[in-house]
Amino acid sequence: MGNIRQTQYRSVPITAIAMPLAETVRATSAYGYGMRGLFLALALALHGIPAQAEALSYGWQKVDGVNLFYREGGPRDAPTIVFLHGTPASSLMYQPLMERLADSHALHLLAVDYPSYGFSDAPERAAYPYTFDHLADTVGKFLKARGIVRYALYMQDYGVPVGFGLIGAAPASITAVMVQNGVIHLDGFPMAQDENGVLRRYWRQRDAAVDRGNAEDMRAQPFPQAANWVEGGGLPPEVVALDNMMQQRPGVIEARNDLWFDWQQPCALSGLAGAAAPAQAAGAGTVGRRRSLFHRTGRIGLSA
Repeated sequence: MGNIRQTQYRSVPITAIAMPLAETVRATSAYGYGMRGLFLALALALHGIPAQAEALSYGWQKVDGVNLFYREGGPRDAPTIVFLHGTPASSLMYQPLMERLADSHALHLLAVDYPSYGFSDAPERAAYPYTFDHLADTVGKFLKARGIVRYALYMQDYGVPVGFGLIGAAPASITAVMVQNGVIHLDGFPMAQDENGVLRRYWRQRDAAVDRGNAEDMRAQPFPQAANWVEGGGLPPEVVALDNMMQQRPGVIEARNDLWFDWQQPCALSGLAGAAAPAQAAGAGTVGRRRSLFHRTGRIGLSA
């Protein structure tokens, strides 16, 4: 079986979603005051105020012995948005957006690095099983420790199955759901369409050779320089350097392989199935029933 190169998700240029969010405000005006108010606050923060850099606060919260790094901004008594990042990124991907939203002083903003991501601990696999169900449980405990009871979810990539786990565990806690570039079933994952393809075979029977190939690929990521730069002009090299450094920490590569294998579970069963969440859902971009939007950059688009 050949090597499966895990899709490399870099920090998403969040400012690019400003116009889709504004369009979503208009498109969801019939959803009710709560949803409309949330998106209006987002739109105002992104469009109606100068692009300043409101200071965020940073820290670590211990959950079941694991130190989880987080970024936080805005008044704690305002409506909360919880940002769930993708892979191999971290809460850093939301830093510019959180700074701009914090300027509105109308929203409480919170983003956390999952175990083995960003600046959070990377516990050994024997002590911490790396599955999306476990990540969702850990994030749920993190929110409880931070005193967060009601919140909207903004999810991207791996953040989608983590967020669906939160929805399934406590649907009454969710006020709104926003998805950017996330797979929620196999129809939205072109790489997994062929039952006899490399990925589906790997999911049926995990292959140590594939895991080694993925690990070698991660370890070989170089320090960004002119000779090896392939990301174009829209991504700062320091973001790539930090992503690479975070991925190459002890234990992280093995954790990422475990999650890559476990991704078959959220792809097979959408976490929204059977959940009676009193929330409205919207996507920052085009959303279609059982459609896949697979971008040439390698980012997986939203399916719904």
